[in-house]
Amino acid sequence: MRLCGATLLLQAVLNVDLFIAATAAGLQGENDSSLIPQWRLTLQKEFGISLRHSQQLLCKIQTISRRYLSERLSGVQPTSVRSSGQLPSVSLDLRTWLSLPDAKRLTYMSKMLPFYQGLAQQLRDHEATKEDSKFLSNFEDISLSLRDLDHHILLWGLPIENEPEPTLKPLRILQHRSWWRNRQEVYVILRSLNSFLCRVTREFSLLRTRVAKDTSFSKASKSPPLPA
Repeated sequence: MRLCGATLLLQAVLNVDLFIAATAAGLQGENDSSLIPQWRLTLQKEFGISLRHSQQLLCKIQTISRRYLSERLSGVQPTSVRSSGQLPSVSLDLRTWLSLPDAKRLTYMSKMLPFYQGLAQQLRDHEATKEDSKFLSNFEDISLSLRDLDHHILLWGLPIENEPEPTLKPLRILQHRSWWRNRQEVYVILRSLNSFLCRVTREFSLLRTRVAKDTSFSKASKSPPLPA
């Protein structure tokens, strides 16, 4: 169920002017009490599309993670595979996360998607070097799906924050001499991506609900930094 970049591009040509106007109106601040009905419907539709895309990708990640653990790390308990600490933290508690302005949370997701897309591409390239490359198409699909989801968010014309978060530096992975440690790192990345997509899916669900209830978005000039 690979996302189609051409379809998203066509959608952008047809809807981008109206949607950017809707997003700008929704992110103006707390002084606006409601959204114009046509804009609200457009926002609700677009958040619904992003929610569906993220849910599909989350299901893929969960399925691939189980397969990888079973086939490449047979007999290993998931809790015994520990992170190296190089990946960004996604452990911000829900209350703190929801207290952030909407623009801040969307900017964070827009920053993280290309980061994970780069990791997925490295998983794909590493898998391509193996004779038994049974996960090659899976990792390629993940990379393309992350890219398309990021493109869809960028079409919204998100406002630039007064104090933008620093850009994440690309992370080089799978550099161990031990094939076993490389396999563990692959699983750690899949698990981290799963946690991130759980947050993304929950966020789109929340935003779609807020739009449906005709609730304005918030955009604060200053807010606490997000985990990096």
